[in-house]
Amino acid sequence: MWILNSRPAWKCIALIWIFATLITPSMQQISSFFRDRRKVCNYYEWKCDSGQCIESHQLCDGVVDCKDKSDETSKACAFIRCPSYAFRCQYGGCVDGNAMCNGIKECADSSDEHLHCPGYSDALITSGNCSNTEFQCQSGQCIPSDGVCDGRTDCDDESDEQQRICSLVFCPSFSFRCSYGACIGGYSKCDGVVDCRDGSDEDEILCGKPFPSTTPKTVSSTTTTTTTTTSAPIIRGPVGSCTVPAQPANGRIVLDETAQNVLIGTGEYIENFNSVFVVCDDKFTIKGTASNICLDGEWLDPFPICERYCSEVPINGITVQPICEYQRKQITCKRPLPPTTKVRIDCKVGYQKPLGPINETLTCIDGSWDSSVFRCEPTCGTPTPDAEAYIIGGRNATITEVPWHTGIYRNLETDTIEDLRSEDWQYICGGTILTERLVVSAAHCFWDVTSFHDLRSFIVTAGKYRRQLNAVESLPAQILRVRELIAQPQYQDFSGYYNLDIAIIVLSDFIVFKSYVRPICLERDLRTESEKRIKPNSLGRVAGWGLTVSGGELSPNLKVVDIPTVDYYTCRDFSPVSYRPFLTGDKFCAGEPKTGTSVCQGDSGGGFALAKEISGETVYFLYGVVSSAPRSASGSCDNTKYVAFTEVQNYIPMILDAESRFPVI
Repeated sequence: MWILNSRPAWKCIALIWIFATLITPSMQQISSFFRDRRKVCNYYEWKCDSGQCIESHQLCDGVVDCKDKSDETSKACAFIRCPSYAFRCQYGGCVDGNAMCNGIKECADSSDEHLHCPGYSDALITSGNCSNTEFQCQSGQCIPSDGVCDGRTDCDDESDEQQRICSLVFCPSFSFRCSYGACIGGYSKCDGVVDCRDGSDEDEILCGKPFPSTTPKTVSSTTTTTTTTTSAPIIRGPVGSCTVPAQPANGRIVLDETAQNVLIGTGEYIENFNSVFVVCDDKFTIKGTASNICLDGEWLDPFPICERYCSEVPINGITVQPICEYQRKQITCKRPLPPTTKVRIDCKVGYQKPLGPINETLTCIDGSWDSSVFRCEPTCGTPTPDAEAYIIGGRNATITEVPWHTGIYRNLETDTIEDLRSEDWQYICGGTILTERLVVSAAHCFWDVTSFHDLRSFIVTAGKYRRQLNAVESLPAQILRVRELIAQPQYQDFSGYYNLDIAIIVLSDFIVFKSYVRPICLERDLRTESEKRIKPNSLGRVAGWGLTVSGGELSPNLKVVDIPTVDYYTCRDFSPVSYRPFLTGDKFCAGEPKTGTSVCQGDSGGGFALAKEISGETVYFLYGVVSSAPRSASGSCDNTKYVAFTEVQNYIPMILDAESRFPVI
């Protein structure tokens, strides 16, 4: 006997028929109910009473999808059998096995939050003053627990065989479920002997013969007389059963859809009202209906076939937007797709189709796509012209003007490091977006005396205009954690004069590109040294939340400045002697000492972007990363001096290697 919260030892759970009344519907009604569902909707859909079509997996899943709510009723769910890991709602729907009593109503009738739950089911079935192995009847009588809902009344008040108790009972696959919920042996159905208290196991319509004229008579055990009966002879044969057909190619017929399914041999009998399932081999998918029900000696549907499907993974990359069509109807692209499915590939927002010939439409043929999926290229280096208008001598800028700019924040408080809304996160540096996973910044932003900080103490933001992490933004910003930091192993920070001051941040998740969040472009194919070196008087754009005046405070809003580059000798001659060793071979200088336009503390790691005209459009390319500058007498930055930038062209191989290690589809 299996009651309420006790779990059965078997893995297969039988098909359970939920009766709206205590009267079993006719075979014709059942057959008509299911066959009518096939008339309009396709194999992957189920027809609501109103005529609306929903996807088959939405039937009896605990969520009402039909506008008329007909997909979550005992009528619709009568033939549904829940797998062993699921929870069965009172009306027959199947929800996650962890749904029971978790405080969230996941069954359409909320039975996952009262059936079986403390304070509800305990009031229905309890040991009370009885032992743990006994059931207390409503009258207070104690009976063995295995006598509850077994078809026979053991309580004097018959409270052990009531629907409110037995509707909660799970019956195994080899049993028969009485109309009020009790479980009896499978071969007891239609055997001429009434085993269910209400006689539903011998129903005339179910068994196709008259109800037994008499029921077994049991004489008192104090006499020597034994049980006698005048009922019809016991029939153990497969009344109304169906024969299992030949196993499908690349699949098998089983009793249960779960991983612990039981294979059924060809020619075996399946009893009336029971169901079987077709499970396809790996890399094959069902064409047709996976489940089939035996109704009065006939299978309800033709058995499906197993077709080799196409994987959904290649068409669901970060850069592409697929639209899938099957049998002239749009379907989801998020699951394995059947043969003949056609997919039209488009680019997501922030991306564009690559130059050259591409195949924009793919077809699934025998488990493979007939063409490879192209990768859309990010729209890089193009600001969105919406400037409202940092940096000393600079101007306010909207993030749309420098959509590649990111903020780097650090939290040294281990107690709040997991809380992204904590006030302990402080802005320290800027960065520049290279790809959806990679951001380039200065290595010194992550340095801690002799080595790099714990990466868990850093986060990166994209799409922010205001410096404060939790500030209200007009456009939603993205916050991402750091997975890995790629830097030169020889980097020694201040003691190494900030030589090799560049780092590539590998993010834990993908940046989602939008009109105001885009990567910067990168010159990847420059060959000669002359091409790679930035020329003097090149006007570059730098953004940040750094000090607005020397010795001042960090800017609350993003600012941008356009400053020219100078040759090495001009920079060296204009720099203090003590600072000249910091002008290492991987640096170039920029700034306007005469006007005091420069970058300052807080701008470190930001990118130096150089504009180029390409096909009539202004496109920005990354050429430098803010590294260091001479200090003023007060210890702040000196805006009358040039700033040193790490020249990115020296590290193109490092960037390309990172891109190959962390590709984007």
